[in-house]
Amino acid sequence: MLRLALAILLALAGHAAAADGEGDRAVRKVGILAYRGDEAAIARWQPTFDAVEAAAPGTDFQVVPLSLDGVRSALSRGEIDYLFTNPGHLYRMVERARLFPMVSLRSDRDDDPQTGNRFGAVIFVRADNDAIRTLADLKGRRLAAIAPDAFGGFEVAAATLVRNGVDPWRDLDSVVFLGFPHDGVIEAVVNGTVDAGTVRTGLLEGAVKAGKVEAYQLRILNPLRVPGFAPALSTDLMPEWILSSTATVSEPERRAVAMALLGLQGDHPAVEAGGYGGWTTVPSDAAVRKLLQTVDAARPSGDTPAAALSGFLAVVAGGVPVVIAMLIYWRSRQAPQRTGPPQAAAPDVHLTPREREILQLVGHGKTTKEIARDLGISPKTVEFHRSHLMRKFEAHNMAELVRKAGGMLAA
Repeated sequence: MLRLALAILLALAGHAAAADGEGDRAVRKVGILAYRGDEAAIARWQPTFDAVEAAAPGTDFQVVPLSLDGVRSALSRGEIDYLFTNPGHLYRMVERARLFPMVSLRSDRDDDPQTGNRFGAVIFVRADNDAIRTLADLKGRRLAAIAPDAFGGFEVAAATLVRNGVDPWRDLDSVVFLGFPHDGVIEAVVNGTVDAGTVRTGLLEGAVKAGKVEAYQLRILNPLRVPGFAPALSTDLMPEWILSSTATVSEPERRAVAMALLGLQGDHPAVEAGGYGGWTTVPSDAAVRKLLQTVDAARPSGDTPAAALSGFLAVVAGGVPVVIAMLIYWRSRQAPQRTGPPQAAAPDVHLTPREREILQLVGHGKTTKEIARDLGISPKTVEFHRSHLMRKFEAHNMAELVRKAGGMLAA
């Protein structure tokens, strides 16, 4: 009898443990390049991945908004399982991060301007800026963009400028990189902080619709008309964004998630909440590769995204959605060719005032938390600026940064 009671208790305990196990749900994190800001990314895409959960029983999908640097950091640390980003950004990292493209976005909806599931960039000035009428007039002017490696926020426009005889790195007075969201670029042009700006197509119309700017305040440079593409356009068109998985996702799960997304119709609540048309198979990346080759061929040596990614496995900052200070991009010079050991940084490496402060404190051996306390900013902000310093000095760690910046630290 005692044995029977013990057996029953053990069986009940095993059943309870199994029940508890059934309540433990795995969490899959979906990194989203948040070009419209964190809140907008979550509001737009979380419903879609909530709808996908049925394809992966026992799994919760959590949208994680990320900046460009945040994506690199999250991938290097294994903090995300899926990545949804533009094809140029994906192409830069697909081999290094072992990403597996799955499905592509269909952006067209019956109630929105048609795009043919493509996007490009628009280059614009204030409507009352009579000094700039063509792309050639941008020479010697200040252009606002998102980041040196932002595909829709700089590289697509840069390729068009190059093909029209304007070198963004040598012919412009400067390129001012403002980070996400794109609204900052539009505001900088309207306020006269810069002479011109470039953003992804569709965002100007969105800003007008939201009441952030009046259509009459802006004028498009190099306006193009492409059949089947309604938004204002200044450049070539590229295929839409792509969802990919990391190597942490099994092939059966990857296939199930892709099938679930392909099955979402235009009238599905999640699709309507996201303001898109659905999903389709991954298109050819030939146009993307050609555009990036044009951009990389024009970049000053040592300034390619490949160089920035050479320290991919180093710990870099991530998740900061907005650049605090305007980053003035260095131009008009070729980086010196190094044939020996790394030397101290050349004096033409341009730093923002905040970057100079942080560089000095790094040189004094201060930790991230100590720097954050001294400057009254968050540790994430410190890490963000440290990552930009490492990229500008082509350093893979703090010791190399201090060595290369020796001349500035002594100043």
